[in-house]
Amino acid sequence: MDDSPGLVLGLALMGLIGGIVLFARGLVAYRRDRLISAVATSSLDGLAAGEVRVSGLVQAVDQQLTSPLQSRPCVWYRARIESTDDSRRVLLDEERAVHFRVIDGRGSIRVAPAGARWEVGTDFDESTSLTGAEPPGLEQRRGASYDMVLPDDPVDMTDAQRQAAIDALLTVDRPASPEASDGTGGFSLLGGILETSRGRRYREARLEVGETVTIIGQALPWADVRQQLEAVGNGGNVERAIADDIADARAAGELAATPEEAWGNAAIPGFGIGQPTRPPELDPDAQPPRVAGPTPLEAAMDRYEIPADELVLARAPDGALVIYRGTPQAATRQHDRAFLLGLVGAVMAVCCTLALGAVLTGSL
Repeated sequence: MDDSPGLVLGLALMGLIGGIVLFARGLVAYRRDRLISAVATSSLDGLAAGEVRVSGLVQAVDQQLTSPLQSRPCVWYRARIESTDDSRRVLLDEERAVHFRVIDGRGSIRVAPAGARWEVGTDFDESTSLTGAEPPGLEQRRGASYDMVLPDDPVDMTDAQRQAAIDALLTVDRPASPEASDGTGGFSLLGGILETSRGRRYREARLEVGETVTIIGQALPWADVRQQLEAVGNGGNVERAIADDIADARAAGELAATPEEAWGNAAIPGFGIGQPTRPPELDPDAQPPRVAGPTPLEAAMDRYEIPADELVLARAPDGALVIYRGTPQAATRQHDRAFLLGLVGAVMAVCCTLALGAVLTGSL
């Protein structure tokens, strides 16, 4: 029995579906290419409110991240680890971003990347060997994911270090077992990944300090951006659930009225580094620390306070924030390649449709 028509039918169907998918992606790439081409690059020394396209170098501001798989300092990363056995279990799926600045030699602008679409290619995509050996270049993060960015001024450096120490003192990290991971990022990187001897695939994309970026978004006053971020946060199910839990705990008398009541001296800024802003309550025989007073704390808080009228590049409620790695020309070439691939998909879909018609009509 000749199975040639059946084989041709199956291949034609797969080719048709693949061609349609490629063509759809090509149309999306064409639309995005027109978006980036329609907006001219603005100089950062004379930026006005509204939709803008900026290009320049990435500069860290208040803090920066450390990527989980290669321990590189960055302002955004997306990391994923999954087992390569039949279960395809997701061990880590994490994406984080912090505010950063774009500088072009004439000026700079802060970028609030909430809700951004990151057009950044994968920097690391490797798997364990057949013997289970880790791939070259894998350098898993051993510390915190966030790092404070210290200013160059040595006088200011002490204040920044003090604030970083306060934040670290009041931060509690709870280890999670690998069995508790649901694939959404709630996973102990060192505990769960190293416990299995099965194969794993590591993928990481990131945007590092000093890289060239092109961004399309809205230049808005920080007061408007902050209001939008607060509105999104208050509308989330997670935030509502937390608010309900707090309300129930307060009603049951299980919630402390003040941070001082809950934490004691740990609630005093600077106490953990021996520079409290006010006298702590200590045992009479204890050596009292030197009280630094509120001035260093106020200076540190002022440094990270964003003026309400400062223009910030962000995502508008009815717009988009797109962050490309590279120059505008590189971003355009990226979409052009995807569009050409879409045209190939369209041709493939047409050919497969003709093949299907020939098989179904019996002419093949």
